[in-house]
Amino acid sequence: MISAVLMLLQAAAPAAVAPLGPWVLRTRTDAASGSVATSASATARDGSSRMVLRCDRVSDPVVSLQFITKQVLANDDKGAFAEKPVSVRFDNGPAIEYNWEFTATAAYIRDSAAVTALVVELAKAKEVKVSTTNATKFVFEGTIDGPAGNAAIGQVLTACGYVLGQVPVPAAAPKK
Repeated sequence: MISAVLMLLQAAAPAAVAPLGPWVLRTRTDAASGSVATSASATARDGSSRMVLRCDRVSDPVVSLQFITKQVLANDDKGAFAEKPVSVRFDNGPAIEYNWEFTATAAYIRDSAAVTALVVELAKAKEVKVSTTNATKFVFEGTIDGPAGNAAIGQVLTACGYVLGQVPVPAAAPKK
């Protein structure tokens, strides 16, 4: 599942781009699999990173919050996905910290309850500060302008059948 999400991150061609304040809404379709990804993203003020809220519709819809940098965050040559703390502050409020999964230049979280809590704050934020460390414990931070309302956020969540502020109910396992 992780590799499928990462392949979609890299292989999908952009289909539509719509700016919504500092955030840009995109819909991409992977020609090979037919899967659709809808995302809203904004670049950090210093251009060093970006934050992405993404809906991937493969078999079960998955919403993730991602922090993508130009600097290498994880130093893992074995293909494993390390988990490390990422701290997020909304409008200089208290830090909200969860363990996120890391690839070379990206950190992402897809736990439904954690994503829901973060997205509720993101939807009303004017400023978002993200902080983590790279493999050598160097602190990496990004400051991103908030989405100026929840239009972009709402469109991403709707694409996956989610509702802002509600943790989605997991799909029932198929009966044998």
